[in-house]
Amino acid sequence: MHPSVLAEAYHRNYTPYLLGQKGATSLTHYFGMAQIHSQMRNKQAVYFVSPQWFVKKGESPAAFQSYFSSGQLIDFLQQQTGSLYDRYAAKRFLTMYPNASLKDLVEKVASGKSLSTSDKRRLSVADLIYQKEDNLFGQFSLRNVYQQKIVSQAKTLPNTFSYDQLEKQAIQLGQKETRNNSFGIKDSFYQSRIGFQLKKLKGSQAHFSYLKSPEYNDLQLVLNQFAKNHTNVLFIIPPVNSKWVAYTGLDTKMYQKTVAKIKYQLQSQGFTNIVDLSKDGAKPYFMQDTIHMGWSGWLAMDKAVEPFLTNPRPAPNYTIQDQFLSKEWANTTSIGK
Repeated sequence: MHPSVLAEAYHRNYTPYLLGQKGATSLTHYFGMAQIHSQMRNKQAVYFVSPQWFVKKGESPAAFQSYFSSGQLIDFLQQQTGSLYDRYAAKRFLTMYPNASLKDLVEKVASGKSLSTSDKRRLSVADLIYQKEDNLFGQFSLRNVYQQKIVSQAKTLPNTFSYDQLEKQAIQLGQKETRNNSFGIKDSFYQSRIGFQLKKLKGSQAHFSYLKSPEYNDLQLVLNQFAKNHTNVLFIIPPVNSKWVAYTGLDTKMYQKTVAKIKYQLQSQGFTNIVDLSKDGAKPYFMQDTIHMGWSGWLAMDKAVEPFLTNPRPAPNYTIQDQFLSKEWANTTSIGK
C-alpha cells in the first residue's frame, strides 16, 4: 500500500525517489539535499516530519555518521557562502562528527572565516578523489531493490485501481500480520523488538517531551534549502500507535503541542501544504508498529501524495524567518511566540 507501490501498479506519471533510513532526521537530510540541490530545483518533494525526532539532544551522532559521506561534506564546503545557515550547519556538523576529515575547513566556516585559495584547491583535489571512488564503487549492486521491494508488491494489488478495494485488502493484510499481540503491531516487529521486554516498557514514555530540541533548528536548515531550491513540498506528520501510547504513558497533550509547534514553524514561512495524520493512530491497521505507517495509513497518505505529484505546481513564495534557527525557538514551549 506504499505510495511507491501504487505508483508502479497503476502506471502513474511519477516514480518517487526514496531517501532516508531509520535514525535519519533533518540534519542528515540537509546534507543529502546539498548533494542534489540542482536536481531538486523547481521540483516537488514529500517530506515526513515525525514528532519522535524532536528529542532533547536531537539526532544521535552514531546515526548521523552512519549515513554521512565525505562527498556530502565536500559539496557543502564548496557551496557554502558563509551565511547564517552555513555557519549553523558547520557547528552542528562538528558536534555530530568531531573527528571528520576536513574538520579544519568546517571550523573555519563555523567561525565565519572565508576559505582560502589553497583551501579551495584542497577541496577540488578531495572532490576529484571522491568522484573516482564513487564511480568505482557505484557500479557494484548487490540487489535490485526496486524490483524486490516495489515491483513484486505491485503485482499483488487489484488490476483496477479502487481505494475501496485497496482498503479492504489493507485490512486483510493487517489482520493477517498482527496476530501475536493486542497492539495492532506487525508480528515480526513485536517478536523481535517488544515481546521479550514488554513489562518494562509499561509507562516508559510518561516523561517524554518533544517540545525542546535542536531538531527544530535542524528542520529550519531543511526548510531554507527547500526555499533556495524553489521546491514545492508536501509535509506528512504521522501519528503514534494509540494503543502503544496508552501502554507507555506518552503524554498526548504534549504530543499535539509538538505537532502545533512544528506546524507553526512550517506555516509561518509559507509551507502550508501539510497532511496532519497525528490524530489517526487509533484507526485499525493505520500503524505497522509503534510509530511507523501501516497498511491503511499508507493509503491515507497516498490520497494526498497522488494529486500532489500528478499535478505539479510551482513552489509558493516562501518567507524564511531566521528566528527559527535560534536556541530560543528550539526551547520554547509557548507556540506562536
